[in-house]
Amino acid sequence: MSAPAHSGDIISVLDADPDLAEGVPPDQAEAARRAGRARLQRLPTGAWDPSKPSAGREGFGLLVVSGFLVRRVGREGHFGAEILGPGDLLRPWQTPGRIASTPFESSWQTIAAAELAVLDRDFAERVSAYPQIAVRLVDRAMLRSRHLAMELAVIQQRRVEQRLRMLFWLLADRWGRVTAQGVRVTAPLTHALLAELVAARRPTVSAALAGLAEAGELNRVGDEWTLRGIPAEGSKRP
Repeated sequence: MSAPAHSGDIISVLDADPDLAEGVPPDQAEAARRAGRARLQRLPTGAWDPSKPSAGREGFGLLVVSGFLVRRVGREGHFGAEILGPGDLLRPWQTPGRIASTPFESSWQTIAAAELAVLDRDFAERVSAYPQIAVRLVDRAMLRSRHLAMELAVIQQRRVEQRLRMLFWLLADRWGRVTAQGVRVTAPLTHALLAELVAARRPTVSAALAGLAEAGELNRVGDEWTLRGIPAEGSKRP
């Protein structure tokens, strides 16, 4: 059963995601910040059904402000997974529909309570005076497609340990934080989810994670994963 979505608060999208203001002239920044208001939609953890009517359909869509979601697509019990988090732009109701020659099933799950900014038609009209914002949002959509392309490259690697190494550094590039101990990614990544993301069996993933930990490349404490070393070093190993 899908968890209910809660809405209500109004936020300044440019305060929540300052990179979207890149290119806006300094003398227009405050006006752009005020124009870029959006309703916040909150999702608790659990299954999410985005097919219900949403104001975002008539605008840019939904921008992840915080939290993490997983989108699964597949058929006949075999699914690929995509993880989405802060900065990602979603239009989850957009599907191939009747034009798809091969039908696929899809589902959404919130794995860490999420906040989504609803970039509806009103938002689009208000920020139309600042085209730099629309350009940045198009950038986000393109970045998402490029991340998917890189994840396809990940699952082509022969060794599961290498797949995981590459996946974690891709996640670190997107949501990592540099600390004295290494680059830290805070996300609820279970062994089962990682197995979906790297197209491997869970026991194989568990063994590969143990190998990375033993080598000092990866350390986990709860939902915090700390990466050490230089990504290219691991990729040169046989």
